[in-house]
Amino acid sequence: MIAQNPISSILSFSSGIQFRENWIRWAFGFFFLAVCLGLVMRSFHVVEIPYFEYRNILHAHSHLALLGWGHLMLVGGMVFGLVPEKNYIKAYKWLFLGTILSLLGMLFSFPFQGYGAISISFSTLHMLLTYGFAYKLLKVIQAREMTPATRLIRLAIWFMVISTLGLWSLGPVSATLGRMHELYFMAIQWFLHFQLNGWFVLGVLGLILLFFEEKGFRIEWPAYQEWILSSSVVLTFMLAVTWAEPKPIFFQINGLAVLIQGLAYFWILKSVFGLFKTDPLRGFARLLMIIAIASLLAKVILQALLVFPSVAVISYSIRMYVIGFLHLVLLGAMSMGVSAVAIAKGWIDERPTSKLGWIFLIAGFVITEILLFLQGTLIWLKMGFLPEYNFWLFLASCLFPVSLALLLTGLLSNEFSNKAISNTKIQIQQRTNPKTMKKTLIWSLGILGILLTSCGGGSGESSNSTTETTSKEEVKADPKGIGEFKSVEIGEGIDETLAASGKAIVDMKCTACHQLNDKRLVGPGFQGITSRREPEWIMNMITNVDVMLDNDPQAQALLEECLTRMPNQNISGPDARGILEFLRKNDLEKGGI
Repeated sequence: MIAQNPISSILSFSSGIQFRENWIRWAFGFFFLAVCLGLVMRSFHVVEIPYFEYRNILHAHSHLALLGWGHLMLVGGMVFGLVPEKNYIKAYKWLFLGTILSLLGMLFSFPFQGYGAISISFSTLHMLLTYGFAYKLLKVIQAREMTPATRLIRLAIWFMVISTLGLWSLGPVSATLGRMHELYFMAIQWFLHFQLNGWFVLGVLGLILLFFEEKGFRIEWPAYQEWILSSSVVLTFMLAVTWAEPKPIFFQINGLAVLIQGLAYFWILKSVFGLFKTDPLRGFARLLMIIAIASLLAKVILQALLVFPSVAVISYSIRMYVIGFLHLVLLGAMSMGVSAVAIAKGWIDERPTSKLGWIFLIAGFVITEILLFLQGTLIWLKMGFLPEYNFWLFLASCLFPVSLALLLTGLLSNEFSNKAISNTKIQIQQRTNPKTMKKTLIWSLGILGILLTSCGGGSGESSNSTTETTSKEEVKADPKGIGEFKSVEIGEGIDETLAASGKAIVDMKCTACHQLNDKRLVGPGFQGITSRREPEWIMNMITNVDVMLDNDPQAQALLEECLTRMPNQNISGPDARGILEFLRKNDLEKGGI
């Protein structure tokens, strides 16, 4: 039976193999959408993007990357690796379809409203469905022999469940303490920490070991090593705690945790490297597996450096490091690792278009990681920005949608079929369903494009609102802020020398999160700030940021709007005065004052 519309293509599965293929196509489809949104985010630094808020695009990108591509592919790898083919559809069909519905809901809500009633509802639905997957998979694992692979997968699933506690706590914390409270941000970090370091990393390691076990190779992994690994995942959360409470004891616990983690990963990765001598992998499966393991090794080395408190602070203060680390785990370790397993097991064909797609994906990953970590290091060393850094990062990021388009072309090709299927009727359905599947993705992209181009009008008000506070808050706030600056003398004109020195600091420390216009990026745009704020407030916000965010109503209102805490950049008073002069010049040139 030939499907007549996109809905029927995802509701009808004639075999377990077809179910698996559609699952993988949807996962790569959301991967494609996520990287397209990521490219839009990069473009905010290169050209002015009308109508849309960077923050909303960021939310859409992160949810589709984590919950769409990452979650779907990792859960799929576990289902298809642990569950008999005949049970795929019966046990997981409706969980899969519900997950697709929740992800499409997030796709068409987050870009336009950010965290709102619709997007939160679909996110909650997705979270409830993950419990269904977790319950079923844990039952499957319980019925199997306990091997290093199944123990790692079991541990990963539990960390996935534990991570959601952070999301459930957001409502009560927001209602009782407010969204600018430290516990609110720590709840978000709880979710991200256990997703990245627990669910994704341990999950992909489990799938890699499961593949080798199916080939007849098994490593030794004593129970005490499992306890050490799981303990290190829990204790390394102290890094997020130091962000809110920079007390020596928390740095010491985190330092001990990263050393323990390094030892735990050494045991596992040493055994995995030994398995490579058996050479069960060929072609791109082997290349992707090497990149995945190298990314895991790089993750461990980078986190081991956090034993030094000064490095720990820098790791979450410099945004390039944060993004680079996230991509190292999600793109390098998880994406490459689970894709290597999928290719090696025949779930993904190695077609010419797919091979080219993998080359572009690897190139995009390597180049962007080099740019992110290099630029972050230059900021750390106070050496400014690479020439045209944002442009080159945008250009390198263009490789991602190109690569995913090629990979999707291979997956959706009429010639893509599974050689194990011999039934002619099933083969005919396989040739028709990918067409309809392709139409579904095209419709999704088309609807998103229409919404993106027709949803104007509200963003200008929203972006400006980030720099405004309510009249009630203005009454409570000291217009000069909190800090050492009680009186700042401003000349009639612009001191060009002082402004130039301030521009150098802004370029080095501020442009990753702020634009010089009135559009919000991570934080609010700078345009017009000198007409809205007193000079003393601006300089106190620059030099005394932690106290201002904790006690100044205007700063707290901005924090509540942007939901990203401004890091303390340790800027001196004279440097802050230079920044103020540059902001005055910027407003004068843009008509802000």
